[in-house]
Amino acid sequence: MTHRSILSGASILLTAALVVAGAPLPVGAHAQQNPVDGNGASPPAPAPGIATAARTDAPPVIDGVPDDAAWIAATPLADFTQREPLDGQPASEPTEVRILFDQDAVYVAVWAYDSQADAIVPGESIRDYEVTDADAVIMVFDTYNDQQNGFVFGTTPAGIEYDGQVASQGSGGGFFLGGGMNNQRRFQRGAGGGFNKNWDGSWTVATSRDAQGWYAEFRIPFSTLRYGSETDTWGFNVSRRIRRLNEEDFWAAVPREFGLYRLDFAGQLKGVEPPFRRSATVTPYVLGASTRDYADVSQTGFGRQAEFGGEAKVQVTQGLTLDMTVNTDFAQVEVDDQQVNLTRFSLLFPEKRPFFLENAGFFTVGAGGADLFFSRRIGISGGQPVPITGGGRLSGRVAGLNLGLLHIETGANEVGDPENAYSVARVAKELPNRSRVGGLFVNRAGNLAGDYNRTWAIDGSLGLGDQLTLTSFVA
Repeated sequence: MTHRSILSGASILLTAALVVAGAPLPVGAHAQQNPVDGNGASPPAPAPGIATAARTDAPPVIDGVPDDAAWIAATPLADFTQREPLDGQPASEPTEVRILFDQDAVYVAVWAYDSQADAIVPGESIRDYEVTDADAVIMVFDTYNDQQNGFVFGTTPAGIEYDGQVASQGSGGGFFLGGGMNNQRRFQRGAGGGFNKNWDGSWTVATSRDAQGWYAEFRIPFSTLRYGSETDTWGFNVSRRIRRLNEEDFWAAVPREFGLYRLDFAGQLKGVEPPFRRSATVTPYVLGASTRDYADVSQTGFGRQAEFGGEAKVQVTQGLTLDMTVNTDFAQVEVDDQQVNLTRFSLLFPEKRPFFLENAGFFTVGAGGADLFFSRRIGISGGQPVPITGGGRLSGRVAGLNLGLLHIETGANEVGDPENAYSVARVAKELPNRSRVGGLFVNRAGNLAGDYNRTWAIDGSLGLGDQLTLTSFVA
């Protein structure tokens, strides 16, 4: 039996109070791209810390030039506050954000003005490129309004798609870092713990630049998000990075010792009316092969092989997702970065297979110091791939609980090797002030007598004020 207690966030700093205001920016800075109403003025400023999304029947064109008439109806969010380098001071460059929605998606426009537009750092044109190395805009939607979990979307002037899922306010990341906090081996981390950067949603973004700064337009379908029906308010925050100044600005101010994923410092997004609908996607595959060994004179023709399988994703509810797979083939999964191992320990590669990625953080126990369930072990043995015959995975939020259920079966890569069945059950309850209690059960059973491995665990977190979190688990 092991017991581990972790006291995190022990920085005892006096922090600035939440500084948020919604006064609109002067619209004369760039008349072509900043929509105004018929009187030449922006809509009224929102209350501090409150953003309002406006419904539109004529959604904007996502071309990176936010001059569509639809943006006039949206209330601008402005008056960003620095987190770095001058904590609590007004942002050195103006930023404006507007939010729309229709029956299919949420739309966000960003005006990132810059007095030295020629010094903007666009960064590389690579999905999930680490945004600390470029100018960037990143936003988080706490769609359950539980101040614990959220969806992250961002971009740079290069127009990349940067996204991920936040669990437990991004804590418990352990080895897995991301979200602008890890600029080395950027694709090797982020599949587990508190931030799952390898999750890739389906959404659209476009950017543009001119002498006044750079601009971004986002379209995020409701089918990409997961949300509950018990609230009409989402948590929301947005940050802007100005690379040449090493500056990070927030709409809802966050103290220096925390980051964007501390959702209890986020503002509120009101007015969004997400639809209730169920969707399903199926991704089949068919593989064919024709072979002949010319060195074998007994072979007078070609031997043919065929294989088929696929995956399906079904939204059981708006917050609960069922993933199913049969005869799985992961040939299209992004390749791992090469590593040279000069130690006696195994290398730790993150999970990148889409079947395992959604809500991966829900399966994490404790503060990330140990991975009691690591899905990358499924489908590999002794460094060789093992065929996955099929399985299912149910994950998400239901009745106020974080739920993760998985069962998957694998074959053998050689005659005589054991076949295995993996089962995982994880339930956790989010409580106020970053607190949580939950349990985990993991079982691996082979087809040989006495071949099994079982793990039980209970864990809990207790938030003490804003600065301290006590986390413990027993397994």
